[in-house]
Amino acid sequence: MWKFVCCTCSFHKKDMFQFSRRILARQQGGKTRFSSATAETTTSSPTPTPPVPAVDKGTRLEQWKKFWTVLYSDYRDVAVDTITSMKAKPKKAAAYLTGIGCVLYATETNPDARTYYEAMVKAADDAILVSEANLNPATDNRLCLIRQSYNEGTVRCLSLGLFSLIWLANYHQDCGIYPSQCKYLKPGIIGFHKRIIDVGFLGQWWNIHWYMKDFDINHNEFSRQ
Repeated sequence: MWKFVCCTCSFHKKDMFQFSRRILARQQGGKTRFSSATAETTTSSPTPTPPVPAVDKGTRLEQWKKFWTVLYSDYRDVAVDTITSMKAKPKKAAAYLTGIGCVLYATETNPDARTYYEAMVKAADDAILVSEANLNPATDNRLCLIRQSYNEGTVRCLSLGLFSLIWLANYHQDCGIYPSQCKYLKPGIIGFHKRIIDVGFLGQWWNIHWYMKDFDINHNEFSRQ
């Protein structure tokens, strides 16, 4: 009996000693054999990812052929859809085509600064053949203003795509004084319409054309009589 009790006590002492070792190992951040074995059994090995097959892009000629084929297919689909919609709504299509044609014609015939100078020279040549008594004073004053502006170098041309504007600046473009270089003293947008002397549209400068309409008729001469 004594031996059995002693064996039991020694067994309990051995178990308590192992249990205390486990607690101490956990407090110090270590792992016991049981925890490590459990972790090894619970963790599963990652599945290997299959290799991605390489894409065969082909030669450069094949790539260009594929690009132009796709581009031709896209434009062909757009053209077919456009023709189908035009057949479905012919009036709307005619209005769109007319507007596009007018815009293209206006852009193509938009006059520039050279054509205005040529128009001014032609108008001056026509006016010089008329005597001062028969010359229209409004035409003469306008031509004198244009000639003086060209001599001073203040004539500017502004192209807006569909039409162009001829306007007068304050100084010559090569003038180097401070008022001509300061951006705060340059002409602004508010009073810009007062500087416009002609408008070019559809290949014609309409203001000088209007002044030259009756350039050889002096209305003051008829009023005196």
